[in-house]
Amino acid sequence: MADSILADFWTGGLIGFREALEATLLVVILILILRNGKREDLVPSIWKGVWLGVAASVVTALIFELIIGNFEDNEAWFEGFLMVASAILIAFVILHLVKHHSKKELEEFAEKAMLDSTNGAKTLSVIAFLSVWREGSETVVFLGASTETMWAIVGLAVGIAIAVALGWLMMKKGVKVDIKKLFSITTTLLIFVGAGLLAHGVHELQEEDAGLIPVINEELWDVNPEWDGEGDAPILHDKGAIGGIFRAMIGWNGDPTLLEFASWVAYLGVMYGLINRAKKQTA
Repeated sequence: MADSILADFWTGGLIGFREALEATLLVVILILILRNGKREDLVPSIWKGVWLGVAASVVTALIFELIIGNFEDNEAWFEGFLMVASAILIAFVILHLVKHHSKKELEEFAEKAMLDSTNGAKTLSVIAFLSVWREGSETVVFLGASTETMWAIVGLAVGIAIAVALGWLMMKKGVKVDIKKLFSITTTLLIFVGAGLLAHGVHELQEEDAGLIPVINEELWDVNPEWDGEGDAPILHDKGAIGGIFRAMIGWNGDPTLLEFASWVAYLGVMYGLINRAKKQTA
């Protein structure tokens, strides 16, 4: 039991931290630019956008939960499509981050806003709103596709809290953080989350209830120890203490089908190639 709790907590925490960090840094950078430009009068507009973004994210979560509830009779194919879609969305998010120099873009937005006495406040508010709502919506989708247990939600809250605390320390205390290295580490972990979601999505679509993808090889290998489903799973089981952590971190499956494993490897390979290409284009 403790093993699955840790795995769910890790998954929720990583998603919460990674998604909240980008929105938090955007808000912090905007506020610091305004302070340096002696335009603190525009800061409330940013906070207005933040709170509207949070509210919109909550509404998105409620709608998402309603949609999931309506698909209970077709759970296998719905979860399969959701996992595959989430894996693709993660890929787009990562590539967007690689291709865009957000700090430079934010500085340009903020400078224009400071010079625009009529629409400057609205511009900043909209930027903050869209950023928070986008990250919040992505969080809802990613978490819904991976796990929705109580411990995953607790991990999500902890991850968001850490990201917000880090932003606050940077803004108030002048704490220096190697954001590039931090983003690199969390992005790498997120790529493995995406690969795991794609593989597990393929598995769901191969289930008998869905049957949308053929099972070419039922078990490419099987290193899952015997377990009757009661009590704690064996330590090496993909729901056990070690196997469960690997499942959360890199999408590990102890008894994958051939297509599951192939999709996992393909996702990592394609993402590696696309990221390298994007980095060369922006260098």
